[in-house]
Amino acid sequence: MLQLEVIGNIGSDAEIKEFSGKKYVSFNIAHSERRKDANGTSVESTTWVSVLWYGDGGGLTQYLKRGCKVFVRGRLSVKTYQDRNGNIQVAVNVNASEVNLCGLKGEQSTASSSPAQQAADPAQSNDDLPF
Repeated sequence: MLQLEVIGNIGSDAEIKEFSGKKYVSFNIAHSERRKDANGTSVESTTWVSVLWYGDGGGLTQYLKRGCKVFVRGRLSVKTYQDRNGNIQVAVNVNASEVNLCGLKGEQSTASSSPAQQAADPAQSNDDLPF
């Protein structure tokens, strides 16, 4: 079995879909890397990963929105296909066993991974400070 762990940004809001009576959450994430080519020029490459997470995602699905940073771990599957122009393409897919938020869209700090954790952490609240 091939395992994949990836941290990336969600490309479009997650959707709950149903197939053969089973629910799953579907979304895509983009992972970008920067490197220097032989000429010393900075080059960025982005890999898109299609994620299927079986179940309804619990309470996390509502936070899986475009632009959010997530960590995904699961079973890797790679498929080749021919695009409209006849070029061979490679699709990277993962059947997720674990999905964690690393930061919400527009959040400056990624110290807390969800609004529920932020509310539970008194250090994050400015209300009723003892000093």
